[in-house]
Amino acid sequence: MVALTNTIGALDLAKELVPVEVAKGVLSTLSTILTVVKNTMQNKDDFAEVVSRCNKIAKSIERSTRGKLESEIDPTVTQALSELKSFVDDIEKTVKAKEHRAVTNRAFSASIDRESIARWKDQLDYFLRMCDHELIVDMRMEIGDMAQTLKRGAEVQFESDYDPPPPRPPMFFGRDGLVRDAVEFLNARHVILVGPGGIGKSSIAKAILNEGTIVARFKDRRFFVRFDDINASQVTHGAFIGRIAGALGIKSNLLSSIKRSLATSDAFLVLDNAETFQDAASDADSSRLAETIDELGSLPSVTIMLTTRNRRVSTNLPYTTIDVPALEASAARRAFTEIYPVDGSQAIVDGLLSALDFHALSINLLAHVAKENQWTLEELMRSWGEQQTRLLHIGEGKLRSLPATIELSLTSSSITQLGNDARRVMQVAAFLPQGIYENALKDFFPDIANIRSVVDALCRLSLMYRKLGAYTMLSPIRMYISGTHQGRDIPSVDLTHVRKHYYTQLADVTKKDDEGAIGTEDANLERLIAHDLSRTTRKDMTVVCRACCYFIDQLRLRKQPRPIALHSVILGLPDGDHSIKLSSFLKAFRQPPQGWQPPSYSKADCVFALALLAHHLVNVTESIDLYAAAKRLFLLDRGHHMAASCIESIGSQYAYLGKIADAETKLQEALTMKRKYRVLSPFDEAALNLRIGDAMTCRGKLQEARMLLASAREYFERSGDSPWYLSWARCLQGEVELISGNYPDARRYFEDRLSLHVHTDDIYRLSISLVDVAAVEVVEGNAAEAHKLLQEAFMLATGGKSTYAACAALWCRAALASDEGDFNFARDLLHRLHTELATFGGQSDIAIPVAAYISARNELFAQDYQTARDLFSRAMELSEEQSVMWFQARSTRALGEISLLEKDITGAEVWFAKTKTLCDNMGIHPDFLYVKGDHCRLRENHGGWNLFLGGRLWTS
Repeated sequence: MVALTNTIGALDLAKELVPVEVAKGVLSTLSTILTVVKNTMQNKDDFAEVVSRCNKIAKSIERSTRGKLESEIDPTVTQALSELKSFVDDIEKTVKAKEHRAVTNRAFSASIDRESIARWKDQLDYFLRMCDHELIVDMRMEIGDMAQTLKRGAEVQFESDYDPPPPRPPMFFGRDGLVRDAVEFLNARHVILVGPGGIGKSSIAKAILNEGTIVARFKDRRFFVRFDDINASQVTHGAFIGRIAGALGIKSNLLSSIKRSLATSDAFLVLDNAETFQDAASDADSSRLAETIDELGSLPSVTIMLTTRNRRVSTNLPYTTIDVPALEASAARRAFTEIYPVDGSQAIVDGLLSALDFHALSINLLAHVAKENQWTLEELMRSWGEQQTRLLHIGEGKLRSLPATIELSLTSSSITQLGNDARRVMQVAAFLPQGIYENALKDFFPDIANIRSVVDALCRLSLMYRKLGAYTMLSPIRMYISGTHQGRDIPSVDLTHVRKHYYTQLADVTKKDDEGAIGTEDANLERLIAHDLSRTTRKDMTVVCRACCYFIDQLRLRKQPRPIALHSVILGLPDGDHSIKLSSFLKAFRQPPQGWQPPSYSKADCVFALALLAHHLVNVTESIDLYAAAKRLFLLDRGHHMAASCIESIGSQYAYLGKIADAETKLQEALTMKRKYRVLSPFDEAALNLRIGDAMTCRGKLQEARMLLASAREYFERSGDSPWYLSWARCLQGEVELISGNYPDARRYFEDRLSLHVHTDDIYRLSISLVDVAAVEVVEGNAAEAHKLLQEAFMLATGGKSTYAACAALWCRAALASDEGDFNFARDLLHRLHTELATFGGQSDIAIPVAAYISARNELFAQDYQTARDLFSRAMELSEEQSVMWFQARSTRALGEISLLEKDITGAEVWFAKTKTLCDNMGIHPDFLYVKGDHCRLRENHGGWNLFLGGRLWTS
């Protein structure tokens, strides 16, 4: 009763404060419903969750609309309010009817079944998410201003630098009715355009994107995602996510980032040529892709349209399927004559187009062929009559169309006089997804003297076209050439010269600033290597594996790294059975064992290369699995040094995730293996001791860590083998002393590290060294000096484009501002942090939960508990997504403290118990939850955690 009375009061008060009539109506109706429940309903306790939702909706509506003109309200909120008004009106009718029946029957009370109440609660949850979507904060949005944004309900912008939607096709005939139908269906559900290749689905989708009502509804949030330039064997879940992220203009390839971007306001997402990912090579990927589409399409703000040749659609979304038919005769005639005006019988033209089944792409290509060859209508009909037998069926009972168009072009006089050369060129262009680059023509076809004349003829007949310096072809033609001309009748495409060209380039790239083919033709290289790996014999395996390793290595180091689709072919290679020497991938940061020889290459090296790429992309779980697979293969080949290196890498990844005990175990295992097989160089031992000492520090084994780190530092100082490792050693020693309270020694180590980088161009380590020195200033009470150092670190990192270091400087400074009680300044700093995160992909993903946590901590210190709770929950979700346990545990502990501040001891106990479990899983003592994280600590008056650990939570 108290909750009911308070909520009714809150609804009535909010109704007086909000300026929007529809919002007033919603609040008034909710108040009426709860009043009936209070006065009439016998089962008031069953309404507890509904009452809670009504209270939250009142706060959300007030926060989103108060102090605004109706025109300033976020359109998503306005739409949600309108739908919510209709919904609560229906609830009102139901409860009033119950009340009326009770009065009519002279009963004192009535009741409503629990299933109905549960449905109402779930529906209110849905509308609460829509009305209050600003609470779903993404740290790539206005991260520093999030608390103020939540209070004033301002629209948050997420995207930056995304591509505008493609324009309406300039020649578009006979599809207006279909476009109108699709737009009408899109008002209520998702749409799938289904039809054979070349029927015009993409053109229709582009027309819909530019339809007036669609533009008015979605504005610049209309996204067109292409999948026509890759084949199904290359599709992985990561590649699919990357395509969508690129279209949205965001840097992170996390699904959660994409979902939060799409959730900010209405978005229209067109996935073109969806059959590509519907037929993904891996069943696991195919299942994940379907689930991902379901997740995106379930967002209230998202409308999806697929174009596909595949009628089998694996989705649980409500959608309308629109079959895209062939053009009507009049539209087909207009499309044909717009390109190729003819003088002659309309009946002859209609008969020709009818024989093509009014297939849009075939008509377009045929018109271009006729125009380029300047054929008369009679010549066109004669050529057509000679080539009908080469038609390809598009489904059962349909007329043959696209093959006729292509073959007609191929048998034109300008092509036939070139002999088989034109088909050879098309075969290679069809094989390479990026086509044939102009500078590679002579290398690919050294025996075709007139190679440029060949490609010019193919372009003139619309069989190929030039794009960004390469000769390529439309997707339907590519599929036809690949399927028809590489079958049994015609030998498979000859890739001898293609392979020589690309493999030579891979081997010759030695200069740091010379990217070679990796710079522009990486998709071609990937396709070639996938082809060769799937067909290699043991005799040729070393050559192909070497090319594969070079490719992955150069992709990782010389180009913006990206996921690749070589996993299945690499893992499908036969296991090796010969001695493998040290991988070239370790030469950059490992001293080779005594007696090292130039490496041979095997499946193990390729798997290890994949692991390094996944490591670089911060795909931590994948990299661990690949390192484990590589270790097994190296052991089969008696490559004990590399097997131990795989174990060491797994240990470093465990440390990244926060699985500290597991990390220490793996690192000790690597050290033991290298000693056992006598492949442990002094350099290896010192490097491993650094990693083991780091893990010991995190577990609180400070004295053991101090000894290991000291021996490692002495080695690197004495040998001069690696300034990088010496820098890291001084950093780790400084951290041990800082944790131990030995501040002068900590300062000395950090300043010694700083001196290593003062006169170098290593901006990252120079900036991070300044951040470390600032940490000492903070604990010694010199806040002003700490601010100065952190600002200097930020400016250095920003100028040197070391974005992670810039982020670290900002969140440390924001945490310091929070400690000082300057919460608005902290928000300003966090706002700047957004700018850095928006430009930094890949490894910035670890920065996102950190930034969320620091922002939540600021709001906790400012006593805005609701905002703090939302942000700590977000930080926890982000950490769980990446399996990073440090910030899962810290955020969970903070949620327990908020529960305790709100007198919810039971809730606090649940959160603290989860935190303790996380600490156990990490292998750390709860006292070391904030090791290496002074900027993450909560205040001393947040004492629930210590009370829980001491068993005094309920007795305090």
